[in-house]
Amino acid sequence: MRSILAPAAVVAQLALCAAATPCKPASLNGTASAWLKAYPGSARKDVDVVVVGGGSAGSNAAIHLYDAGLDILLIEAKPQLGGMVDSYTNPETGNVFDFGVATYTNLTGTEAYFERLGLSTKIPTFATTVPYYADFTTGETVAFEAPDLVPEFAALAAYYEIAKNYSELFMPSYANWPAPDEIPEDLLLPFGEFAAKYELNDTMLLLWAGIGAGLADMLSIPTIFMMQTFGPQTAGVFLGNTVQFVPESGRNQDIYDSVTSILGDAVMVNSKVTKSVRLPDNGGAALLVQDQVTGSYTVVTAKRLVIAFEPTSDNTAPFGLDAQETAVFNKGTWSIVHTGIVSHPSLPDEALIYNLPPTAVNGNDFAFPEPPFVDFFQYMGDDLYQVIVVGWEGFSIDDAQTMAQEALQNLASSGTINATDGVDLTIKSWSNHGPMDMRTSREELEGGFIQDLYALQGHRSTYWTGAAFSSQLSTYLWYYNLEYLVPLVVDSL
Repeated sequence: MRSILAPAAVVAQLALCAAATPCKPASLNGTASAWLKAYPGSARKDVDVVVVGGGSAGSNAAIHLYDAGLDILLIEAKPQLGGMVDSYTNPETGNVFDFGVATYTNLTGTEAYFERLGLSTKIPTFATTVPYYADFTTGETVAFEAPDLVPEFAALAAYYEIAKNYSELFMPSYANWPAPDEIPEDLLLPFGEFAAKYELNDTMLLLWAGIGAGLADMLSIPTIFMMQTFGPQTAGVFLGNTVQFVPESGRNQDIYDSVTSILGDAVMVNSKVTKSVRLPDNGGAALLVQDQVTGSYTVVTAKRLVIAFEPTSDNTAPFGLDAQETAVFNKGTWSIVHTGIVSHPSLPDEALIYNLPPTAVNGNDFAFPEPPFVDFFQYMGDDLYQVIVVGWEGFSIDDAQTMAQEALQNLASSGTINATDGVDLTIKSWSNHGPMDMRTSREELEGGFIQDLYALQGHRSTYWTGAAFSSQLSTYLWYYNLEYLVPLVVDSL
């Protein structure tokens, strides 16, 4: 005999099914029907795959799944797709400055992806800068002696060769990651110890400034997490072995505008998942999605769910993680990166001012600021500068902007730059990239963390893409999607 529940009771049951110990509703249609009754006027969408997160990984996965002939839906909380891409157009000159993702490299599938999006490319040019070194906490200059280019690139080449030898273990995915007792010792060492072992002193600032600062604690993390962030492909760019490019327009947002155009009504922006039910055994998923502008709801049912955002507790709250999922993600640590376009008359023309501690002298190439910190002020052109501020999860926009303002005032008060005369930085555009670069400890890696992480693929009809499962860099993520994630999802249907 079929039981009949009043709508309120059905909603209560569904809430339990989305909790840490999931149950199995009668069907996704039953879930959808209950939500449609509980939220009158809601729209309904039934698709093969729903992708939540319209950044680099999610947008790329959605295009590949769409091209595989699947009915897809891409959900993004922000007003536009793009994730960490930040393209600022100077209204006075029309010049475009990208202050999030800078460039792309031709890792497997990248050029084909640009062609699919109808985008021609060019090799980018950058403003000429002169390096300066100062302690931003005091504003005093630091007598750091930068290495000559020859030893700097020789050390980077050494790093490149080592990283390349290990790359099959983590690229395009961790599917080939060794058993816990077979992980190479190099990859478990704190990166500072690894760098000392291989005498990478002369390239440490390049590794830090190139990407490593975004990790917040580059020297103490297991080396594998440095390699997945600054891997052989990235090192190859600096060595001139790999070409980097951008859209012909010089505006990286064009990538995501093109994705939006191709997918059309299959893209929902300004939209957040508020509730979910995810069934075991690839039984599908149901999502209740709210438009953050209109307040209206859409009930989505899908055969498969792809999550394409960092799996922090806040981000995953609407998805009711179970004990298996929580046990994995609770072991992760995230840094926060803020980036902005600013201007101020006291910032020197064509300057790149690095923040280094006063200990970065007398050949100490392993001295870097402790988080939270302002990374640098870098001239971009048009009297505009990029500033990057790094902290730990929870480091807010107000925190970051205050720290940037204080750094400028400290530099001026010490005489390193001209006096500000009480004038604050002008913030032209600002972006909080949110939690990024998930990493864990050596002990967790030796306890099977990667294996446990990848065991979540397909669990409760859910598949994962993004930096926590691959890398923070777009071209690495696209490689992961093309070679690993998309075939995994398609083959499961």
